[in-house]
Amino acid sequence: MPRIAEESIQQVIATVNIVDVVSSYFPLKRAGVNFQACCPFHSERTPSFNVSPSRNTFHCFGCGKGGSVIRFVMDYENLPFADTVRKLASKYGIAIKEEAGTVESEERTALRVKLLALHRDVAHWFHQMLLRSPLAGDARAYLKKRGLSSDVAKGWLIGYAPANPALYRTWASEKRYTEGVLVQGGIYSPREEGKPEAGGYPRFKHRVMFPIRNDHGDVIAFSGRILDVESSPAKYMNSPATAIFSKSEVFFGLDKSKRAIHKAQSAIICEGQIDMITCFEHGIENIVAPLGTAFTPEHARLLKRHTEQVVLCFDSDNAGFKAAQSCFTELSKAGMFVRVATLPKGDDPDSLIRRDGVEALRKNLDGAQDFIDWLIDLRLPTLDPNNMRDRMRLLSEVAGNIAKLKDRMAQDSAIHRAAMRLSAPVEELRRMVTAHAKAMLKNIEASAERAANAAAFQEEQEQRPVLEIANSAVRHLLKLALTCADAHQWMTQQQPQLPWTPFPGGDLIEKALRAGIDPARPETIAAWLATLTLEEESLVSALLHDNSVPGGADSARRAAIALEKEHIASLIDILKTKQKQPGLPIDQVLVMMTELQNLQKQYLDLDKRARDIQLER
Repeated sequence: MPRIAEESIQQVIATVNIVDVVSSYFPLKRAGVNFQACCPFHSERTPSFNVSPSRNTFHCFGCGKGGSVIRFVMDYENLPFADTVRKLASKYGIAIKEEAGTVESEERTALRVKLLALHRDVAHWFHQMLLRSPLAGDARAYLKKRGLSSDVAKGWLIGYAPANPALYRTWASEKRYTEGVLVQGGIYSPREEGKPEAGGYPRFKHRVMFPIRNDHGDVIAFSGRILDVESSPAKYMNSPATAIFSKSEVFFGLDKSKRAIHKAQSAIICEGQIDMITCFEHGIENIVAPLGTAFTPEHARLLKRHTEQVVLCFDSDNAGFKAAQSCFTELSKAGMFVRVATLPKGDDPDSLIRRDGVEALRKNLDGAQDFIDWLIDLRLPTLDPNNMRDRMRLLSEVAGNIAKLKDRMAQDSAIHRAAMRLSAPVEELRRMVTAHAKAMLKNIEASAERAANAAAFQEEQEQRPVLEIANSAVRHLLKLALTCADAHQWMTQQQPQLPWTPFPGGDLIEKALRAGIDPARPETIAAWLATLTLEEESLVSALLHDNSVPGGADSARRAAIALEKEHIASLIDILKTKQKQPGLPIDQVLVMMTELQNLQKQYLDLDKRARDIQLER
């Protein structure tokens, strides 16, 4: 890329007013000869971010960031130096002088300029089609049905993509855009992959078109909503990745909402473009929407430039839960605080506003719960509180999510809160969180190693949770079920009383016992392995390659008793925790004391059984 001449850089710094630039992002308050605000680069309650108009610089006395107007825009927008200078120069009408770069960098720059111009022109053409063309009747009717007026369509430059390829060709010819450029910009699909010069055909046909913009407000891509639902299974189609667009690094509407996000010190994430537009037009402006794709680390980093507080506002269905889980995972890893707003079943933000008004949605947003509390409330009604296996699964799921919290104080608070709500010992839940955190670390390290050894797999492989059986007795029983005929037979006879059932990994033992495996015939184990998930197969293979001597049926009996003892000890801890709750009725206290005595007797009986097995040897 050509290097910007030093004199142009100096001209930008001398011409651009830093107070004007900073206040275009968030409000400043005068403090004597300078201006102040809460720093956008770290969390604070008392303003320590200072802007000096006389020196044309900024400095934060809290985090130490400071510098010229170029440095501010670079850090705030996360832009490279050259892009920042060009952006400021364009805004203030300053002509940039550039020194020659390599042929490749000049070609890349020329392509970016050409694609930005293409998207600007296409967006206006689509928009005019929507406003004036008889062909866009269905599109106008759809927008009207969704409560989006003509003024809203104009404000968001919403358009219509015609179905007739001849209209594209006529327009492109008038604008002198070749089919190759249309392919490079994602407006056309290529006839031959990797050969834009071979031309293509329109990607978007008979769709309502929503322009996707970068942080500067430039149109860089489109999201098209199908009007004839029967013609395509996908309601929305986004532009493909191009030289100016990657959907994993862009939020729909962030160019409009970022100032409101700073002012509110919080961002709302919804699922779709229409949800976002409806909320914004009704005064809820600190809102963005991913582009119907998995939430990525890049999304989290982009949002953290603007805030550390996020409220998720998704549909109350399975897809909404998965979206919330995905967002929480990435946002937590970035050190952000996540809450979830629960909408009425069957509603999204758009439908709720149109039916009950914007205040109904505000009420849901104001009542948003911490993600862990939301998860517990979501899961509890679906579980049997007296079923130990259900309880252990819920505890494991909650612990896995708490482990994703980057902030230690937030993590500790979540552990205590969840333990109280689930009537579980705090230290037991803490141990589970630690185990999940170690598994996550292993996964990160494994992913880093895969990336270093085979970069081609970086986009192919999603991060997979590392499956781990923390309990040594469960691990031992699983190996016995696979390698020892006597132990396998004894364990099969224990059904339906299965002491390993409540523990993570117990389901694998059940699978092995039901699969008809013969430990004396390795081919039966190999056939069973083929039915497992990749994570399960990896775990079982590791057990099978462990050369330690497993023991026989007596060893299985001792391990099973150890699990029963651990289960009883867990129930005792839970009961003791309940006893500490203030204000318990006396009859309930007496019932708990009786239960506790019975559990303690069961524990002593198990101890005796374990000693008897030892003596029998």
